[in-house]
Amino acid sequence: MKKQPYASFFPEKSDKKIIAALRPCVRRCEKALSFNPWAQSPSLQLSPDQRTQLAEILVDFVFDLHTKTGIWATLEKYNTELFGTPLPLIVPPNATLPDGLCVERVQFLLWNIFPQLTDYIISNRHKALIPLAEDITYVLECLPPLPDVSPVKDFLNTPNDYGWEVKKKLIWLGTKSYLFRLFFDEYFEDNYDGEEEASPIAVTDDFICQNTTLWSGLGVIDILAGCLNVPREQKDELRTWYLRHLSFYKIIKTGKEASEAVNLINGTPYQIREGAPSDPRTSYFRPKMTIRGGLVPWRGEWYWSGMQHDFTPYSEKDMAVVIHEFKLNTRVVARYWKERDEKVREFAAEYFRKIQDFYGKNLVLFPSDRDWHQAQKNWHAAYAKSLGQPGRVPDIPLPEELRGCKNGIGVFIDTLEGEEIMSDFNDVISGLKKNGDTCTPDECEMIRNWIDSLSISPAFVHRVLKEYGGEESIKYSFRWETDDSCWLDYMLRRHKGDFYRRRFPPLSVVDSE
Repeated sequence: MKKQPYASFFPEKSDKKIIAALRPCVRRCEKALSFNPWAQSPSLQLSPDQRTQLAEILVDFVFDLHTKTGIWATLEKYNTELFGTPLPLIVPPNATLPDGLCVERVQFLLWNIFPQLTDYIISNRHKALIPLAEDITYVLECLPPLPDVSPVKDFLNTPNDYGWEVKKKLIWLGTKSYLFRLFFDEYFEDNYDGEEEASPIAVTDDFICQNTTLWSGLGVIDILAGCLNVPREQKDELRTWYLRHLSFYKIIKTGKEASEAVNLINGTPYQIREGAPSDPRTSYFRPKMTIRGGLVPWRGEWYWSGMQHDFTPYSEKDMAVVIHEFKLNTRVVARYWKERDEKVREFAAEYFRKIQDFYGKNLVLFPSDRDWHQAQKNWHAAYAKSLGQPGRVPDIPLPEELRGCKNGIGVFIDTLEGEEIMSDFNDVISGLKKNGDTCTPDECEMIRNWIDSLSISPAFVHRVLKEYGGEESIKYSFRWETDDSCWLDYMLRRHKGDFYRRRFPPLSVVDSE
């Protein structure tokens, strides 16, 4: 993705003066934060573009604090609620911070931003991080008085009567704000391939509504909810937008301000807001159209979110097949189909409990891919026999990512998440057993992969630590230096934020019809 031009919402050209003043600090930090054995290069090397990005982020950050816009304040509020401290691993629990700009806030920002700029792993207590934060704070404090006007603050304080007014703010916060724009650029780069199925609108909507980030596992919807001046129930409603009602809808009736539609998966009717009373536009949708799209709620009405696709040309026979297949996507349809959700949860709990009983435990280690593959065949044969269908054993393919693995495969069976599998798990176990700074680079890398993986749940991590210990090896692998009791919870939320939202079983229930 081509980098978007910097678009500050702040007035005049005072931000450019700050950027110019900060550049020497950024250059000095590259030498001060020198030699890290976890980096691919012996020193932190930022490109000219990255130096400018970092300076721009610091500009927006200081204006946010100065004008009390609320973006950073919202992050600190969530941190305090979750971890007992506004700045985890930087400020101890129950500590008091001064208002506005301070060294600790700059330190926390830098520590979280550097991994987004480079592959450089930096400790929260790196010997050069605090002096660098002090240097930057001093430069910012010596600047001429900053303007008290903030177009961003004014923008966030505009009305929130309609869903599209909230969506505009969500798009800006997720794609342009200093807190999220680096995360968005990376997400867009990874997920947009130029194809229609992954349009820029769809990818952007996925990021701002569903994605969680290293900012304590929070997403754009969480931070915006904290910034908006709306009642608590509307804040809570916005934070559910990751549960978009993605389905097929039959348009029943259209009007200037709203449409009526029926969800073809579960038969639920929806009132969909199309335009404000003063909006002269007419709806694109027409009665009898079949639309595939996502809906989000706002103040008792529903709004389209992301892309909509017209399935009207499909025949009834073809649509029946499409809808039948879509019903199997439990993690989507269970968001709005209560009966299916309850049925699948009940089935999943029983199914995965039987797997636990088969192995005699919920954490199993296999020496190689062949051992895992044979165990899978044995389980499915036993399960088919328990159903009275011994001849109906499915063909179990060996996943490509496990092929040739001779370094251990770890399997965790959870009644909600299902079977979680990781290859080369011997390095994780051997690294944890050392419980400290004698871990090899390979062991550290595998521990980081284990924590970073979005297919590994916090429950898997806790289960392994219960059996093998090794918390100090995790800290060492990430270069975290702390005695705070919240560190593990913070790390897991930071890297696995999705698991702290509402989750759905990975299984499907096939209808009998």
